[in-house]
Amino acid sequence: MTPEVLRQNGVFMAPGVCDRQTCARLRAAMERGVMTPAEIFENGYVVNRHVRNAFDVEIEHSTLAEVDRLIDRFRGDVSEFFGVALQNAEGCSFLRYLEGGFYRAHRDRIDDADPQWPRRVSLVLFLTTAGHDAGAGCEGGALRLYNPRDPSRDDAPFDIPPVEGTLVAFRSNVLHEVLPVTAGVRDTVVNWFY
Repeated sequence: MTPEVLRQNGVFMAPGVCDRQTCARLRAAMERGVMTPAEIFENGYVVNRHVRNAFDVEIEHSTLAEVDRLIDRFRGDVSEFFGVALQNAEGCSFLRYLEGGFYRAHRDRIDDADPQWPRRVSLVLFLTTAGHDAGAGCEGGALRLYNPRDPSRDDAPFDIPPVEGTLVAFRSNVLHEVLPVTAGVRDTVVNWFY
């Protein structure tokens, strides 16, 4: 079954990409994985907890390959939605935001001409839900996009609270951030099409 696709404010959203049991299984894989502080690119890759307070989680290869295939199923739909040819994906990363975690406003792609950063569309798959019991979700942690219809403007914030199993895609040059997690754990998978 293909999930319903929602299109609002220039954002592609597909709820129900994975069910509750699959999300729980992926979170369990994260529990078994190795956590390291998430980096940012700032004249090279560095950890800067004032900009990004989150963890990359390395999980077993078979689960990573499964999620890569799951998200790649949407490449054609995302390509059509944004009207841009998307031939490849960077590869999935699993991210964990603990209480107090955040990622300040940034862009995943700044210069369209830079071949080092071919990202065209950023993707987030939520594995937890905000506003529910913190044992299986989080409080806070919304994905905030600034004017996703017009990435040249940094106004009109559009908040997307985490809902497990929902895939969100937006242009990589859109300014965005992860708002602070005030309780619980926010788990996501991210990827980039180009």
